[in-house]
Amino acid sequence: MAYRIAVITDPETATGFRLAGVEVREAADPKAALEHLRALVSLDYGLAAVNEDLLVGTEDEVSRLMRDRDLPIIIPFPAPKAQLESGEDYIARLVKEHIGFYVKLR
Repeated sequence: MAYRIAVITDPETATGFRLAGVEVREAADPKAALEHLRALVSLDYGLAAVNEDLLVGTEDEVSRLMRDRDLPIIIPFPAPKAQLESGEDYIARLVKEHIGFYVKLR
């Protein structure tokens, strides 16, 4: 029997998984992710990769849902964290990269 794979993640990272050809279910919060997981359990999915931020606070519900079940295997994956720098830091970094030394901006 062939099993399917699905990813449950936030809307910001869903596009990347879709571009890779993976079936994606978007969830904005842990409650929505749990509903998607319930749907996957009732279908023929063998693997569910879930954004770990969407599993926070649902550990007991997920344990109850998966009790006496082998599939789907649930794999949490870390959510990418954006590291934004200020506009001033960005310009200072670009200047340093191109002229070779740091210039203090006022």
